[in-house]
Amino acid sequence: MGLVRGIRRSFWRGVAALLPALLTVIVLVLGISFVHNYFGQYVNRAIVYGLAYALGWSHEAASQWYADHLLGWLGVVVAIVGLVAMAYFLGTFIGGHLVRLIESWIIRLPILRKIYPGAKQVSEFFFSEGAVEFRRVVAVQYPRPGVWSIGFVTGRALRAVSQAAGRELLSVFVPTTPTPITGFVVSVPREEIVDLPLSVDEAFQYIISAGVILPPAERAESLSVAFKVTREEAAAMAESVGRKGKSHEPQAAGKTDPDAKP
Repeated sequence: MGLVRGIRRSFWRGVAALLPALLTVIVLVLGISFVHNYFGQYVNRAIVYGLAYALGWSHEAASQWYADHLLGWLGVVVAIVGLVAMAYFLGTFIGGHLVRLIESWIIRLPILRKIYPGAKQVSEFFFSEGAVEFRRVVAVQYPRPGVWSIGFVTGRALRAVSQAAGRELLSVFVPTTPTPITGFVVSVPREEIVDLPLSVDEAFQYIISAGVILPPAERAESLSVAFKVTREEAAAMAESVGRKGKSHEPQAAGKTDPDAKP
């Protein structure tokens, strides 16, 4: 029994140690897939057309040669390098003038002028040099009663919405997994919001990991129940996850005080 228990303990410690690296790989694969689907495949097509034109091949021959040499990854690399270079250029003085010129053209178009300003505000909210402040980490019943989601109180809701509801509402940003920079803004009655004793970092860890990485206070107990080990063994596993996960913690979105009221 002692040998079996030791093997089981070592196995689950190994699982706990692998989780941060596994989650990192999953997020990386999702990111690469996104780049490939929206940019990389079109770069590959452009390269194939360029090869066919430069070497006098047919498009089918160029495509076959490209596939035979396993060069599909080249589109992702070129797309990433291109996006980084474009982002750097647009951040320069000349790039800023070009962006303002393009924006002045976009806001004249009937449909885009309704969409672009909102998208720009969201981008500036998350990527501005100033700190983004989430006032409180909370739980709200969303998307339906009985289903709870983690969110961040960002301020008071629109006055017109509060007046229509006949009570005070707060704006809560509910991020999505595994990309918390996107999500939903919901207006929730103050009395229906449950404050959580979590920091912004802990909340982001929980969201990005799809609920796998729990706050330290709950980690040992959860592992004990899930893996059917003693609390001491679960505490050792939780400590291992904490050590391995430190290098993958997201940057703080801003200072927060869970008890502060907007």
